[in-house]
Amino acid sequence: MYICYIDESGDTGVSSQTIHSPTSWFVLNGFLIHESSWIAVLDALVNLRRNLRTTYGLPTRPELKGHDFRSGKGIFKNTGISLAQRMDIYRSIMNYQTGLQIRTFSVAIRKQQASVRGWDIRYCAWTFLLQRLDTFCRSKKSHCMIMPDEGHGFFIRQRVRSMRRFHHIPSHYGPGVLNLPVSRILEDPNNRRSQDSYFVQMADLNAYATLRSHHIDPDPTGKMDQTMWDNLSTVTGDVRLLVVNRLRGGPPGIVKYP
Repeated sequence: MYICYIDESGDTGVSSQTIHSPTSWFVLNGFLIHESSWIAVLDALVNLRRNLRTTYGLPTRPELKGHDFRSGKGIFKNTGISLAQRMDIYRSIMNYQTGLQIRTFSVAIRKQQASVRGWDIRYCAWTFLLQRLDTFCRSKKSHCMIMPDEGHGFFIRQRVRSMRRFHHIPSHYGPGVLNLPVSRILEDPNNRRSQDSYFVQMADLNAYATLRSHHIDPDPTGKMDQTMWDNLSTVTGDVRLLVVNRLRGGPPGIVKYP
């Protein structure tokens, strides 16, 4: 069985009338671990945080958030760690994942275009993410439990329950519609507070790296390194789940819509 920790970056607003300064994209990231590797990955993340404390004086309990690397707020407030150093730390964390027994992928929704086509942004993102998880688990003859960051528990629970029974998608190989229930996702989502879960924090870092990558929506101020997502592929390995867009195409490990 797999466990998928999920966090988001960006927001679901479409115009300045609905939310202050909305982002152009909304991103979800899934951080996948097989049950047999869970303890090893946890130990590796604990060691990572200890190393950050030893090297940079960053405490192990406060959460790491992607946008804080850019802004210098949160865990970096009053540390004196420069933007260049923060980018180096971020890059090293992305590289570090390539040595772990994990897989990760993102779903990126261009909000204005999706809205014009009649999609609710959050509905669209979660639909694609659950589809890919289910397909991946089928290929592995396995199942998955999802652990999203808290905040949208009712919506996510209803979406999972609905797709478990009825899920119609257009056939990729010809006309017609297929009914493919998402049956590999077990139980209701089990929400996690990001400050209490190193796994959810990794999903947050990966989601923000996706959002601000050259593939999606680079930081207009130029502060955020656009290649962070690409650092999930090194000589050690590539932990991005490349099959998620095997049919649609697009950036490595990113489902991009429209």
